[in-house]
Amino acid sequence: MSAHPDWLEARRTGIGGSDVAAILGISKYKTPLSVYQEKRGELAPQADNGPMRWGRYLEPVVRQAYADETGREVRLPTELIRHPQHDFMIANIDGVVVDERRLFEAKTARSGDGWGEPGTDQIPQAYLLQVQHYMTVTALPIADVAVLIGGSDFRIYEVRADAELQDMLVDAEREFWQAVQIGEPPAPVSYADVIARWGHASRAGLVMADDAALSSLDTLRRVRAQLAELEAEEDAAKTAVMKALGECDTLVDSRGHTLATWKAQKGARRFDAAAFKGAHPDLHAAFLRAGEPSRRFLLK
Repeated sequence: MSAHPDWLEARRTGIGGSDVAAILGISKYKTPLSVYQEKRGELAPQADNGPMRWGRYLEPVVRQAYADETGREVRLPTELIRHPQHDFMIANIDGVVVDERRLFEAKTARSGDGWGEPGTDQIPQAYLLQVQHYMTVTALPIADVAVLIGGSDFRIYEVRADAELQDMLVDAEREFWQAVQIGEPPAPVSYADVIARWGHASRAGLVMADDAALSSLDTLRRVRAQLAELEAEEDAAKTAVMKALGECDTLVDSRGHTLATWKAQKGARRFDAAAFKGAHPDLHAAFLRAGEPSRRFLLK
């Protein structure tokens, strides 16, 4: 199933394998709140990035390498799969091994961090949760995870179904999906979450600071003071290096290795909005658009 509008809309009808790590709070890329907002249609669809695109481009390569190494044929999925009892659990799998009860999952990775010895089940935790989710939905007992690391290191891992972990996933996903259905967002866990949840509107009101807030305010003041000191130290060091360069553009060491450069660049061409407004006030006004409201945080 490709990433077209129908597929994106289908993803909003349940919890997929790539959502599980975020829901449980262990994803490096998403938080429970961001997944909640995606499912509620409160966020625009995520645009493809480089790793996502290349992972998709290389999936047939990984699948063929798996087939060459194991002699097993992989049947590609034709549609999104939904759990027969827990309809909030969905799966968009990479394939199923023909004539064997095996799930196939293809991955690409820049490094071997989190990947153990080939043939074991030692894979990154987010992927482990993903394939356990898929095995829950499909009732398949084994998942083969094939990964291409760094473009040349091909490995295959075997993960067996873990009934205890799968029961935990069902409970956690059911609780999360119920919150999505009733519109009860999870607590923010990051600065981005706080902005997404409360950063665009406010109402007049006073909140009494508790001990945790007071402690965080002390930390914030201390960190800002340290940053100011570091910025001043940076400016002084940078000034000294630039003074050493003078009119020249490259600083080198005794062996001729470049240490720093200060080269003239062509001036950027920018649109002069003020001049355009003065020359064409009506046209300028016709193209003005109100920005999204936002809140400004001030430390008093």
